[in-house]
Amino acid sequence: MSQHENAIEHEQVQTPEGGDNEQAQGHRMSIALTIGATIGAIGLVLFIYGLVGNVNYAQSANININLWWGLLMVVFGIIMSVGSFISTRRSRAV
Repeated sequence: MSQHENAIEHEQVQTPEGGDNEQAQGHRMSIALTIGATIGAIGLVLFIYGLVGNVNYAQSANININLWWGLLMVVFGIIMSVGSFISTRRSRAV
């Protein structure tokens, strides 16, 4: 192995904060967590509005669209957030 290849192999990658790459990986956050939390929060607002809102649902065959879509969005947000949390925990363990 040449001296140049050996130097490249032992080179540490610096992060903008000045630490090495191994320290920076402890501070990673998945974008799926942010997206899941945002969708879940919007879904929660829709769900609550569907519960307490006084709206005429005659146009939607008397189906409370806000309630059901809000519930669906909350469940999807929880699934994304939990999946992101599990994914980041698994990648740290490896």
